[in-house]
Amino acid sequence: MLRLEHPSKRYKTGDLALTNVSLEIPDGQLVALIGPSGAGKSTLIRCVNRLVEATEGKIHLGDREITALSTGDLRRARRRMGMIFQEYALVERLTVMENVLSGRLGYVNFW
Repeated sequence: MLRLEHPSKRYKTGDLALTNVSLEIPDGQLVALIGPSGAGKSTLIRCVNRLVEATEGKIHLGDREITALSTGDLRRARRRMGMIFQEYALVERLTVMENVLSGRLGYVNFW
């Protein structure tokens, strides 16, 4: 289950991207996050995987509080997350499966 407990994000410029968002998504549920440009959708998703740090609130994935994980624990937790960026960052000449599997290359012995 993904549970967001009032996360907010204020950038150093003073811009407020998220304000007190609360959400609970049970395991296996498919959710679409929609809204106008600049509404904070990407910021919310980036707070979940901590590419952006929430300035307030807590985010739980399963029984772990993502917002409290150390660097090493966060790295291990991210191995179980998937994200396709808006810019895609995909290799066009590869198939979808090859693009997905390329994320595992860091776990394969060089030889």
